[in-house]
Amino acid sequence: MSQENINTHPIEEDEIDLRELFQTILAGKWIIAAITFVIVSLTLVYALKQPNEYKSEAVLIPVEKASGGLGGLGGLAAMAGVSLGGGGSMTPDVAFSSLLNNYEFMKNFVIQNKVVEYYSSDDLDKNYVFALGYRGVYDFFKSDATKEQEIDFDAEVFETIKSVKANFSIAADKKSSLITVSYNDKDRTYPPKMVEIFLRDASKYLVANNLRIINNKLGYFEKELMQTEGFELRQNISSIISKILEEKIMMQSKTYYQCDVLTLPSEAYIKDKTKPKRGLILVVSFVTSIILGIFFVFFLGFIRGSSLDNAKT
Repeated sequence: MSQENINTHPIEEDEIDLRELFQTILAGKWIIAAITFVIVSLTLVYALKQPNEYKSEAVLIPVEKASGGLGGLGGLAAMAGVSLGGGGSMTPDVAFSSLLNNYEFMKNFVIQNKVVEYYSSDDLDKNYVFALGYRGVYDFFKSDATKEQEIDFDAEVFETIKSVKANFSIAADKKSSLITVSYNDKDRTYPPKMVEIFLRDASKYLVANNLRIINNKLGYFEKELMQTEGFELRQNISSIISKILEEKIMMQSKTYYQCDVLTLPSEAYIKDKTKPKRGLILVVSFVTSIILGIFFVFFLGFIRGSSLDNAKT
């Protein structure tokens, strides 16, 4: 019998503990409900305050370089210490991403296209869209204080570049090789403009850079052609010059750098938002608030229990 008591005693204690925990939760149900109500209400206000964010994207088809079919002529050029590829092995998506992370290029980009002025404008939020079409919560918390202190333009440019880089996305599909350039913003009319002007400016920069390299190649091989006497060698050099000219023409014929356009960026449908996920935010808030409420009730029970023990002693 003593052995049976030893074996059943822990089980009875566990049952009593579980019952006490459940009773503690029931006793503090109004506290849990109050905490849940407050947290969920604040979360709802936050969710209603956040404007929708929209995305616009362009899908590009990368084209093969004309220099890809040079065959043995590439080896001849390599022996001369000259690379025939305009951009080496760099694909358009890598080239675009490199410029997106180049501070000097992005500085000129945000200044010349008045992106800094756009994001610092007083009426920046005039086209924002909110849940249920109601912006009263946003306007209530919006600060109308005027900026009296002098603005550091360089710091503002730097912050604008950081914001623009965070909103841009450049990705290439490994299977199809299609390149997607997208931009997110709270004003759904702005992303298509940003995608277009970025692709335009980036392509202009990259094409100009590659044309400079190509012209250097042409100058080198034309000089070699004038100095070469052997017929076969002159014929090979002439073929190289022909391929380089073909590469130059192909590069200048594209709207965007080494790419054809599959789809152009367009303004997103008003209900096709990317963020915020208000329903998910409220669900997470509800579950979290219940857990916090239960924890608070147990904490209060622990404090009360400690106080009673101290009073008895």
